[in-house]
Amino acid sequence: MMERIVSKGPAEYFYIKTTLEFKDENTSIDVLLFKAIIVKALLSLYGEVGAAITVDVLKFNDRLEAILRVHNSGFRKLWSALTLYSCYGDKQCVFRVHQVSSCLMALAVNTRQDAIL
Repeated sequence: MMERIVSKGPAEYFYIKTTLEFKDENTSIDVLLFKAIIVKALLSLYGEVGAAITVDVLKFNDRLEAILRVHNSGFRKLWSALTLYSCYGDKQCVFRVHQVSSCLMALAVNTRQDAIL
């Protein structure tokens, strides 16, 4: 027998698929520096309160693409901090947010890219 479960409350976590792009395309960073840049983005926009938001990097690759997890209380702050961040040290950079979802499985498929035209 199958049981149907319906969630009526807000999602506990949100997931963000993002890419960090540097003006200098040869820039290479590791996951620890990527996370430090995210914390710096939150710190620069929201101060110590923003830097205290817990952000988990669930997946990261050498093309600087990542899947982030953040609690719903910090979701809007994280998204806005990523959107407005533009410079790490003396290097210009930009975060591109590709997908956002309250369900991790939803990031597995991008209907905009996979659609048959």
